[in-house]
Amino acid sequence: MSTRRDVPDPDRRMLARARRRITLQVAAAVTVPLGALGAAVYRRAAGRLDAAARRRLRRTLAVAEAASVPVALLAGRAIARRTLAPLADALARRRRFAADVGHELRAPLTRLHTGAQLAARRLRTGADATADVDRLVTGTRQLGEIVEDVLVSARLGRRPAALAPVDLGALAADLAVSESPRARERGVRIDVDRKGGRGVVRGSEPALRRVLSALLDNALRHTPPGGRVLVTVTGTAEAVELTVRDDGDGFDPRAAARLFGRFAVGSSGPSTGPAGFGLGLALAREVVAGHGGTIGAGGRPGGGAVFTVRLPAAPRGYVQTACDLPYPPGH
Repeated sequence: MSTRRDVPDPDRRMLARARRRITLQVAAAVTVPLGALGAAVYRRAAGRLDAAARRRLRRTLAVAEAASVPVALLAGRAIARRTLAPLADALARRRRFAADVGHELRAPLTRLHTGAQLAARRLRTGADATADVDRLVTGTRQLGEIVEDVLVSARLGRRPAALAPVDLGALAADLAVSESPRARERGVRIDVDRKGGRGVVRGSEPALRRVLSALLDNALRHTPPGGRVLVTVTGTAEAVELTVRDDGDGFDPRAAARLFGRFAVGSSGPSTGPAGFGLGLALAREVVAGHGGTIGAGGRPGGGAVFTVRLPAAPRGYVQTACDLPYPPGH
């Protein structure tokens, strides 16, 4: 099991400095007047007291002043946290947005890069690269949709989604073709198997495409040369189940729930590249939950992994509507 190295965060350092300043300012605003008040009380009372009484009064005032310091610091800390909470939330959202954008763009950019390399290789040898160029055009359009979706999400937050019937079997076949150049480079085979009836769900096609893209990307990164990734779509009248199974390095079953955390870390064999599951599975869980579905994982070390997505089936005759999901599927 590998560990993730912490990177210094300038936002956190800035917040920590601001909290310290506010804490000290509040503490000073409490303790300085108390000290002045104690001095005034002593001057006023000292003339009427004997030496022993003055000593007792000085000790009492000193103890009270000392006791006020930790209380003032605690109050200052509480006020600082409350005052800076909106800024901390805004900075956390900015960090999450930057991380999400990076992950959303990584997989499609990798596909475009691999497709461009393949097209260039064929053009240099005089072979027909029309199909590769067509896939590049389609990939750039889909990348534009992702960028637009992310930007709209950032501007509007929880926004209505454009829902339509989405055929998960067709979506899986399309993504398998898009990922095939990268799979061939790695020596991995991608197969798609459709079982049962209709595999149509109600949802946002770009969001569901990113779910399957994240699952395929995860499977390819953890499957060694000579391995296989199998995508199965099974439809019933009530639900559609999509599974992505690989015969890669797998994971400890006890860690299955943690895989859907942001930047989850797992074990990796020497042929699979960097360990870890990044943001993909965490974002996939959010999208699936937004569609009223579930996602789960199973596997064992050295025995591969299987990820299962289960979504409500779209009723026959369903057409595009305004958003009627529990919450927007792009989140």
